This record gives sequence, structure tokens and C-alpha cells, in this order.
Amino acid sequence: MQRIRLGILLAAMAGLGPATTLEQLSLEQMAGRATAIVRGRITATWCAARGPLIYTHYRIQVSDHWKGPVASEMEVVVPGGTLGGLRQSFAGTPKLREGNEYVLFLWRGPSGLTHILGFTQGVFDLKRDAAGELVAARAAAPEVMLDPASGRPVGDVPLRLRLDDLDRRIRAALAASAR
Repeated sequence: MQRIRLGILLAAMAGLGPATTLEQLSLEQMAGRATAIVRGRITATWCAARGPLIYTHYRIQVSDHWKGPVASEMEVVVPGGTLGGLRQSFAGTPKLREGNEYVLFLWRGPSGLTHILGFTQGVFDLKRDAAGELVAARAAAPEVMLDPASGRPVGDVPLRLRLDDLDRRIRAALAASAR
């Protein structure tokens, strides 16, 4: 039975590989495309299957939001995880840690699930620097991405800025997209 399930799972995943291409997105592009942008802390995590795919679910206690419905809590999913002895992983997917605080750029898919926009591009880890200022940072994604303008492969770059500066850039991007 386990072999049959594994065979079905591998066959289903074989069709997903070639379709996965990460597009390099600027902060402004992510703000425009996101259906929600929130700041929050991960309070719980678990894995569940939906069809042949395993998703890691994260419950977020929302402390601030820039875009989307206002809620004190929300659930976000990331493809991949471990369930019932089976492990799935996908290139470019972020790993969030329970207890950590993030700024997340999100989109709601046709399935009704809320995903992180651009995988790791849409996750900014919040930490205090030596001066006590909150800093939002994301590492460069290790995967090669496509430049949306040229369609050529490009490498990602890390991004680190004070939370106040991230807030200003998000608000400016949202105001520009509203025009």
C-alpha cells in the first residue's frame, strides 16, 4: 500500500517540476501583486495533505497589516513537509520558525489557501539590531530566477532595511498601484 501511495505521489509530482519557475520580484512588484501583506508571529505549525501534495501550515498572530482583510490570526501554507512518513520538498520554499516574527507578502490561490508570494522573496525576518531598531531582512534565494522584463536567468540579492523603511516602501508601492 505504501509503495502504491508513493508511486501515485511521484507521478503527480513529476508534472509539477517543469512548471515551477521563480520570477524575480521587486518589493514594489510584490506589494502590487499580493492579496495581503502582514506582520505577525508564527504561533503554530503542522502538516496536512491536500490531494497528492503535503503542505506545511503556519498559524500567524497578526500584529500589523498593510493590505488585505484585517484579521488577528490567519493561516498560511507552504508546499512541502513531512506527513505519515512521507517527505516532500520544493525548491525556493521558505521555512518559517514558530515564535519568530515576519513581514509576509501573501496571495490567496483559487483553492482558497493563502500562500507566500514569490516563496522566500515574500518573507522578511524581523530582528532587532545592535541599536535596538527593528530590521526586516531576507536572504538571497539560492535558486536562479527569471528577470520579468527580459526573461533571462538572474541571481537574487539579499534585502535588509529598517522596518520603518520597509513600511514606507510598502505604503508608497500601494499608493502608486492604486492610481
